[in-house]
Amino acid sequence: MNESEKELSSEESLKLINRMIHEAKGYFHESGLGALVYGFGVLLCSLLAYAVDVKMISFPFSPFYLLVPVFFVQSLIHWRENKMKKAKTFTDETIDYVWTGFFLSAIAAFSANFAGKTYVTITIILFLAGFATFLTGMIAKFNYHKISGIICLLLASVSFFMQDAIIYLLLAITAAMVWIIPGFILNMTFKKQQYAR
Repeated sequence: MNESEKELSSEESLKLINRMIHEAKGYFHESGLGALVYGFGVLLCSLLAYAVDVKMISFPFSPFYLLVPVFFVQSLIHWRENKMKKAKTFTDETIDYVWTGFFLSAIAAFSANFAGKTYVTITIILFLAGFATFLTGMIAKFNYHKISGIICLLLASVSFFMQDAIIYLLLAITAAMVWIIPGFILNMTFKKQQYAR
């Protein structure tokens, strides 16, 4: 008997059934806090970068370096919330893979900064965020993400014609659409679910 024909043990069957029930019920244990932390971090860094670029303020280093600790805090929140989940659904896993791909691609895109292509980096990030958001909307069947993903992709296209400080404002708008607003939506849904128990 080959691997694909092997029967599931009773424990594996129960885990699979539990996982499918939670997926069908729309069960989740995500407060939206991770999205809010990351979204406000990107928003703040974008506005600081804009202010530095138009000579409103001076800053000792690139404001985007502030995202390093933000990323670790957001990752810790995500890890803790995943531990609390009774079951990790197929949707959860797929969306996690999409955003892991986004973060790895975004880190790779920042190498353009070393070549002096700062504005191009932001354009790439906008495209990546739009793609990841749209894909998340398709997977989760969440219309807000589908629409905001398309808007983000349009902003990314417009950013080719704005290779100056204004591009940071496009990134700030994207942070609000992609992370902050969904973070508040998740948080409200999470609180309702907690009160319903």
